[in-house]
Amino acid sequence: MDIMVEDEILVAHFQAGRQDAFDELMKRYKQRIYAYLLRSVKNYEDAEELTLEVFFKVYRALENWQPQARFSTWLYKIAHNLAIDYHRAKSRRQTYSLDDENLSLDEPKAVDLSSNPAWQAEERDLHRIIREAADQLSPNQKSVFMLKCYEGLQLKEIAAVLGMAEGTVKIHLHRAMRKLEALLHPLWEENEI
Repeated sequence: MDIMVEDEILVAHFQAGRQDAFDELMKRYKQRIYAYLLRSVKNYEDAEELTLEVFFKVYRALENWQPQARFSTWLYKIAHNLAIDYHRAKSRRQTYSLDDENLSLDEPKAVDLSSNPAWQAEERDLHRIIREAADQLSPNQKSVFMLKCYEGLQLKEIAAVLGMAEGTVKIHLHRAMRKLEALLHPLWEENEI
């Protein structure tokens, strides 16, 4: 059964009064939303709080929610908006945040290499370099890049999450990839990444 259909069935069950349906939706998406927010805010505790806030907002709105897009798209839109609010509030005040060098974001790893400490260190360095390069993108380019490359959303879904035209999403993604290529190409040549 398609995950979108399953989500809609769970939403219908919740709207019919079954609390366990919401628990299943939360279980299904909590880690993905947390990882998305962690990439955005780069602080474990804040990402955890924002994740809970996403699901609190969903819980309050789900009873009357009418699907105009996929359930997951709606979730990411709420998470994206909360991340924007977080960054706006953060820019108004100076706060301490973790250096994201040691963030674990559930990146896929080959089973045969995962036990090799040298490979793990190299992999962490590579992900750190990519995150640092992504931080140099414009806010829209970074959002599109993260939703496409890390969360695996389709262009149509990204457009719905960010509230922009699909053509605009394509432009931001193209520019993000060109800028990342320009930023990372010298490193590839230098280090043979």
